Amino acid sequence: MFTADVRFEGFSTADWARLLSLFRVVEPPPVEDAPIGGLVLVHDGSRLRKALHTRDGRIDPQTIRWPADLAEVAGEQRVRWLWTFHSGALDELMERFGARVQRGDDALAQALTLFGAFRELLDEGAIGSWPRKLRGVPIPTRAVVDRAIDTVVPPGRTMLLALYEQGELWTALVIRRAEGSPARFDAIAGPMHLRREMGFVSGDFRRDYRHLVSAVEAIYGPLSVGLHAEVETVRRLITSAEAGDWARAVALRDIVLSPLPVMLAVPLGVDATRGAMQLAARAAKQVDPIGIVQPALRLLGRALPELPPVGGAAPGFHPLEMLRKLLAR
Repeated sequence: MFTADVRFEGFSTADWARLLSLFRVVEPPPVEDAPIGGLVLVHDGSRLRKALHTRDGRIDPQTIRWPADLAEVAGEQRVRWLWTFHSGALDELMERFGARVQRGDDALAQALTLFGAFRELLDEGAIGSWPRKLRGVPIPTRAVVDRAIDTVVPPGRTMLLALYEQGELWTALVIRRAEGSPARFDAIAGPMHLRREMGFVSGDFRRDYRHLVSAVEAIYGPLSVGLHAEVETVRRLITSAEAGDWARAVALRDIVLSPLPVMLAVPLGVDATRGAMQLAARAAKQVDPIGIVQPALRLLGRALPELPPVGGAAPGFHPLEMLRKLLAR
């Protein structure tokens, strides 16, 4: 168990490894002089003190030009990403975290406090990064997170991620929301018990997902939201999806969402509209040689992720776009 009030069960070693592998960014095939790995630098402002490469280990900081633009350093060292820490930045992070955390704060409250202090140091320049994939994404408040959790999975209900391979249940993740407040979860479960309860299956997840839903509700409680798909479909979408791909996958039933809460329906609708705008812009390029329509369509497509969320429960950013940026190569 993680804590005394959270059950962790139903995972074999293979099931857990499969779940984690879903979010592993696949390295592109090796190309000569292509960026590889990442670089962590510790400096005092004018001089580098330590340099650590994720593949090559510690390297001589004197071989790195400093101070310099981070993008230029990454290009010269041929790395895919770069983090810099001013001497004492991590100590300052812990000092700010310790001064703000309160006795009785749960794990979520502590995580938000830590992320807030980290963002401050990032904005102040004590910590630097390249590229800044999530630049501008706000850190939500605890009240916003609680409302979002309430919208997706109310107390006493469960959420499900089920991944299939050639019709067989490849792995699954069930998270159950505890009764009462504050928002917390009391069970994290894998597919071991569910496979036994599903019974005979047809080999097509579009039909078999109903058996899995019944098994989840029989063991863990009513289902609030469930996502069912072939593992390769989900892996492709979270790492390289373009506008409209998520909505298209749902429409074609490459992904089955059952049931579908409003909080997910809104971003899917925005994703579908952005995809339609991109197609319209491409068509306009063929029939609008003067170039009047196409810029307007591109502007509208960029504005769509900023549409206000329904009911104020969403965290204030496009979740599908954030996930794509975070996991993309």
